[in-house]
Amino acid sequence: MVSRVDEACLRVFGREVTYLPEAGGQAAIRAVFQPAREAEDASPGVYAVLFVRLAELPAAPVRGDEVEIVGVRYKVFDIEADSEGAAVLRLRKAG
Repeated sequence: MVSRVDEACLRVFGREVTYLPEAGGQAAIRAVFQPAREAEDASPGVYAVLFVRLAELPAAPVRGDEVEIVGVRYKVFDIEADSEGAAVLRLRKAG
């Protein structure tokens, strides 16, 4: 049931992004991007969130992977996977 909800969210709210694993290569995937979603105590102060289905990624996500969204690169700094095959990736602008 949750998996179907995830798929519906991706279909309606998702956009195509380029996932760039730290190990190399890249993949075009569909994901839900929320820029500047949550505040954090440490600098830079705000981070973005990317919701993905793990099956769409070329490999399991790791810290240091990058995502390119509308020409802007972000680096994965935290991963929160669920038991239904989805994950929330916390991102900071790469630079």
